[in-house]
Amino acid sequence: MKRENKIVLIITICVIGWIIYMLKYKSISPPTAVILKNAKYTVGEITSVYYGDRARRKGNDFRFKYEKEIINSHQDGEFVNGRKYLVVYDSLNIRNGFLILDKFDITDSLSKYHIYKNYNYYDVGWSLSKIPFQYDKSDIDYEVKMNLVSE
Repeated sequence: MKRENKIVLIITICVIGWIIYMLKYKSISPPTAVILKNAKYTVGEITSVYYGDRARRKGNDFRFKYEKEIINSHQDGEFVNGRKYLVVYDSLNIRNGFLILDKFDITDSLSKYHIYKNYNYYDVGWSLSKIPFQYDKSDIDYEVKMNLVSE
């Protein structure tokens, strides 16, 4: 086999491997009712001001910690830069989706309940019944269900 053919073969194998990796391990679907089975809630922090143009989808960027990974994403909503909001995610498989809830600003409640960052991120997760903040749990559940994508 010629040297050029070997190089092309190696590049092709690497590209196919990268595509399989991205599709299998890195793709995160929009949140559906599947996340309700193993839903957990954590702190999501808004990291940008509202933006919108033709090149990108409109919304705010936010981040939160899932296990040992930092998830960066964006979502449309009534968010304020620098504030913290509840994020719901599937605790067993993040690829099932996640959602930040703009109706539940928990910034002031974090210090009230002594919940602090650990190495610049909040590494906490609660089930719906264990959320320490003074919100009606049925309101949180209703808001999550209203924002899920139908299957």
